[in-house]
Amino acid sequence: MTSAVDALAPDATAIAAALRRIRDPVRHTPLERSHALSNRHRRDIHVKLECWQPTRSFKVRGAFNAIRSLDAAARARGLVTASAGNHGQAVALAAADIGARALIFAPRDAPDAKKRRIRALGATLDDASRDYDEAEARARSYAAEHGATLVHAFSDPDVVAGQGTVGLEILADLPMVRTIVVPVGGGGLIAGIGIAVRARSPATRIVGVQSVETRVMHDSLAAGRVLELPVTPTLADGLAGGIDAASLARVQRVVDAIVLVEEAAIARAIRTLFEDDGIVAEGSAAAAIAALDRLQDLDDGPVVAVITGGNIDSARLTRILQDR
Repeated sequence: MTSAVDALAPDATAIAAALRRIRDPVRHTPLERSHALSNRHRRDIHVKLECWQPTRSFKVRGAFNAIRSLDAAARARGLVTASAGNHGQAVALAAADIGARALIFAPRDAPDAKKRRIRALGATLDDASRDYDEAEARARSYAAEHGATLVHAFSDPDVVAGQGTVGLEILADLPMVRTIVVPVGGGGLIAGIGIAVRARSPATRIVGVQSVETRVMHDSLAAGRVLELPVTPTLADGLAGGIDAASLARVQRVVDAIVLVEEAAIARAIRTLFEDDGIVAEGSAAAAIAALDRLQDLDDGPVVAVITGGNIDSARLTRILQDR
């Protein structure tokens, strides 16, 4: 059970420490101005290319910070987590870095590309779960039964601190950023970015985006409490699954708004990024670009869209590029 104290963690100091802890092998990813997007939306649009991380996802930041923060006893018990794919790859890579065992529980319909890479990185994969929420329940049960160390995908304060380093890099590269658009699943990334950015640039707006099919954080914010919603098929598989009270509390503190986008808009955004900027983005990442059409009421000033990952199955990408 996450305590009320945990809900207030991490702070900006912990995020700065995380940045020092994970400098190798985590990359300071490029922040590039998209001429095509800037022209289309008539505002200064930049993309933060977290799809260029070693596992092609921002998740390496949180996983490396959390796992490198563990003591020897916690490492020796082995690591376990639940993941829709990207966090699992990150835990597998970070576990290999310290010579620890890792077991990843994933939904059976997680993208094949993500599951292949988890196995290739040396972790054990159990992909028998119906959906992300079942995978998380099984990971928690395994940790309790076997004494393994649970590395939670979005609620662990050390994971959130690692994800927050994205915000520090954005501010270092573009101090005048006015709006940061962040895809939201469990809320760890946007919470970390929000905590880091609020401490140094309180006027910068933090806007989240979910697909209509993965709207649990959006609806929970509106209700003021954690909701449970059914899991439905979506291109943004990395945003699927539930949230917890700690994650909701963090998001309530630092996020200005969360907007919803349709599946068709996500598909168009995948095509746009590929055809105009040569960026391969999975659906969860492309949601940030799909949301740009919803941000016309913002003040002028640079906008950063975080391209959170590029792990999309080649067959799915081909279908999206061919489907007009």
